[in-house]
Amino acid sequence: MKTIWFVRHGESVADRGEATENPQFIFLSPAGITQAGTFAERFPWQPELILTSPYLPAEQTALKMIARFPEAATGIWECVREFVCLSPGRFMSTTSAERQPALAAYWQREDPDFVDGPGAESYRQLAARTEHMWELLSRRRERHILIFSHSRFISNVLLQYYHPGLAAETYMRLFPREKVIPPCTVQEVQVFQ
Repeated sequence: MKTIWFVRHGESVADRGEATENPQFIFLSPAGITQAGTFAERFPWQPELILTSPYLPAEQTALKMIARFPEAATGIWECVREFVCLSPGRFMSTTSAERQPALAAYWQREDPDFVDGPGAESYRQLAARTEHMWELLSRRRERHILIFSHSRFISNVLLQYYHPGLAAETYMRLFPREKVIPPCTVQEVQVFQ
């Protein structure tokens, strides 16, 4: 059995309502840096593998955990990055609140193949990326794995984990659009192999 802990990154400047440029390079807020440190100090288990998204808030959150467990293998996996459903170029220097109408319109389409523009991905691509992550994890020998990622990605992981084998159209309809996973919280999944 493998135990996989998915951790949403600490509070980012976007979470605080600040305007951002590129989802990959959003910094943690001062509170997020504190959250990451507290999380690393209090995490009660010892991971054998620590993975992170290539997006800055996840990497920043993982740093203290990696320092605390230097014997753990580490890696940056592209497949656990955030789901970017809106084209970043269309929303330069905007806040989450300013992007909200476009985000609502994206979900109302219920089209898993729709791509908003350059730098965005379709929901079907997210679903495939999530499946790819499970394939990669199944090849790992480590039994205790910690993954630093993002709210939408983790929400999709949980959706596909608890409701396996559905079509992308169904997953998209079931996706918890309004749910935001709080910063530095753990979602535990156990996989029997």
